[in-house]
Amino acid sequence: MITSLVVAATEDDIIGAGGALPWHIPGDLRRFRALTTGHVVVMGRVTHESILARLGHPLPGRTSVVVTRGPRAALGGGVKAAESLERALADAAGQASQAGCDEFFVIGGATVYAEVLPWVDRVYLTRIYHRFDGDRRMPAGWLDDFELVSREDAAEPTTGIRYSFLDWQRA
Repeated sequence: MITSLVVAATEDDIIGAGGALPWHIPGDLRRFRALTTGHVVVMGRVTHESILARLGHPLPGRTSVVVTRGPRAALGGGVKAAESLERALADAAGQASQAGCDEFFVIGGATVYAEVLPWVDRVYLTRIYHRFDGDRRMPAGWLDDFELVSREDAAEPTTGIRYSFLDWQRA
């Protein structure tokens, strides 16, 4: 089973501000949707709450596993809860296998990303070449054990924000 991490980060590894993304890049959102639809996604409670705040419901077309110690009822229908990251990863792998998938995705937030790195096989990174203020970032050296296997450069037509889709594999 392949454990993959999906993240968008600036060059100084900012990934969030106030519990949400500090940018709106439709190209990145399309890639996220294309990668994760039909798969199991693992996330922390704050990331889940930010999705609910933005969409009004859990991510469609995906099975969500949320790492939380809080009340399960607040998660919403169709969302699985796990009391630890290890339990969430085991549940995600089992659900992905039952669905005939060989990969599941970890989608945030900062604490979950930092804790899951030892188990990650692939990283799907959207590197954003624009300065954004934020209060959440990836840990220093987080890509040290990975090698770049593909790159696609793009720019958002309305804002001109440049970004790259960078795919990494564990070295």
